[in-house]
This record gives sequence, C-alpha cells and structure tokens, in this order.
Amino acid sequence: MGIKRSLYLSVAFALVLLVILWLFSRPPRNVYPYVEAGYADIASAITISGRISSDREIEVMPRISAYISKIPVKCGDVVEKGQCIAILEAIPDIYALEEANAAVELERIALKQAETDFERAGNLYAVHNISTKEYEQARNALSIAEEKLAFAMNRRSIVVGGSSKRSPEYDESIVRSPVDGVISAIFVNEGESVSRIGKPVCTVADNGPLVFKGYVDETDIVYIRKGMELTLVPSAAPDTVIQAEIVSVSSFGRTEGGFTQFEIKAALTSIPDNIGLRSGFSANARIVTRKAEQVLSVPEKCIRFDKNHIPYVLRLTSSPRNRHHQRWEQVPVTLGISDGRIIQVTSGLEEHNLVRL
Repeated sequence: MGIKRSLYLSVAFALVLLVILWLFSRPPRNVYPYVEAGYADIASAITISGRISSDREIEVMPRISAYISKIPVKCGDVVEKGQCIAILEAIPDIYALEEANAAVELERIALKQAETDFERAGNLYAVHNISTKEYEQARNALSIAEEKLAFAMNRRSIVVGGSSKRSPEYDESIVRSPVDGVISAIFVNEGESVSRIGKPVCTVADNGPLVFKGYVDETDIVYIRKGMELTLVPSAAPDTVIQAEIVSVSSFGRTEGGFTQFEIKAALTSIPDNIGLRSGFSANARIVTRKAEQVLSVPEKCIRFDKNHIPYVLRLTSSPRNRHHQRWEQVPVTLGISDGRIIQVTSGLEEHNLVRL
C-alpha cells in the first residue's frame, strides 16, 4: 500500500511539474497599446519652397547672336539702369554678312559713278554748258552716294561686331540693365552662345515691393485661393517668420518630372525689423489649406487599409483591465482631413472608443 501511495505522489508531482513547464514555455500573449478616440482641432497644411523677389522681374535678352565674352556681375548684385551686365563677342550670320558686303560694294560702285558724274558736271559748268541747277543736282547726288556708302559700312560693322561706328553709344555687344534693380538670376555662362530668340542672359528685379513666388502641386492647388494667408521662413534667417497673403494663383501649370505645378504669388504683409530682406532670398512657405474644429480624430498610425484599400481601425471589444486577453474587431472608417499627426474620422467610431495603435 505504501508503494502505491508513493507511486501516485510521484505521478502527481510529475504532472504538476509538466503543467508548470508548459505554462512557462508557452509564449506570452501580445499586449497591444491603444488610444482613445476624441475631439481635437485639425489644420491641414502644405509646405512649398520658393523665392522672395521683386514683384517685377525683367528678362534681359541679347540683341545679336554672339558668344558671352564676360559677365561682370553675379546674382544679388545691385545694378543701375544702363550698367553693363554682359559683354558679347558677335557671331556674324553668314547670310546677313554676305548681304552687308554686297550692299557696301554696290554703294561703292554708285559712289564712283556719282564722283565721275560730278567731275563731268564741274567741267561742263565751268564752260557754261550746263545750268547751275544741273550742277547742284550732280553735287547732291554725290553727297547722297557718300551717305549711302557710310550707312552700308556702318550696317556691316553692326553685323560683324555688334557696334555702330557712327554712334558709339549704340553698341549691341554690351548688354545693359534696363532698370535700377538687383540681378535675380543669370542663365548663361562665359563662353556660351546666345541669340535674340534664345534664352535670356539674366533677369533684373526692379526696386519695387518684394513678393514670394512658389509652386504648388496640382493635388493641392484646388485648396489654394487668392487672399489666403501663409507664413514664410527665409533660408537666410531660419528663426524669422514673415506673414504674407496670396495675391495671385496661376491658371496655367508647368510640368516637370511628370508633375504639374502652379505658380502662386504672395505679398509680404509683415516683415520683422531684424532682417534685411533682399530679392533672391529662398524661403519655405506654410499654407493652411483646410481647418476643422473639435472633430472626432485618432492618430494617423491607427489607420490601416485592407486589400481593397478601404481604411479601417482595430477597436478594443474586451475590458481594458483584461490586458492579457484583449479582443479586437475590424471597423471600417471614413476619413477627413489630416495634419500629418492626427486624422479626422467622420464615421465608424464614437468618442471614447479604444483603438489599437
């Protein structure tokens, strides 16, 4: 009897030991964190990059086909009207040059004939064989021929070198600033060729009021309208905030890299005294596109998507106190605006619902 009892105790002890080992070897149940759905203010905003510049920028085009010999200015330089901003070395157009050479030769022939006619008229006038009027006509014809040759030679000088010998101030080989202002962009390099129908040499921003110009993606432009406020942070002064108001939104977009963007322009309404703004400063603009006050929301990371791309959340259905036996249900939701951190839930949840993170 004692042997049987010892055997029973040994078996019972072994069973208890196995149960303990099984309990300790079993992987622990996951305990998921969660948050409570609640009401909050949400402001959806976009950030774009752009440039602070003058409201009026003038593209400076060359008037002849030429090489860029020298650019004595750089971006940000203050220039005066008439100041040299580029020196060109003309590239004569072969057809224009041939035409100019032919014109000079024709006028030389005409001048030689006029000189001969005038000499003959002088001899005849000396012996009273022609009238004074006929003599004056011959002299006038000579003067006209001389003027035509000078004009043809000057025109050839412009074709060859871009400058006029008769009018030194008329020199197309020098590109001058059309206004007082600041060089806001330079589009060519020394040694590069330019033409009258090509790209501009540079842009000059006049000394008018400063504005912000930037580009908004086509996905966001539908929320942008004239009169909206934005805040600017210049790259040169990252601790400075400038207030501005949108004054124009472009109706036509530009496509770059497969994306269409639209230009906006904003007038600066409040400039701190501790910064000296200059045309050409780059800046980032933050535009609040939509606002919602006291709307039901959850953190964005609570949102999941099924295979059909329908958003849903996992809502806790068990008691919050029973952390080791959590039960969750999948609840489809309809979403509203987001600020990148929290997102509005327009249907599917109620206040105080607990949602898995």
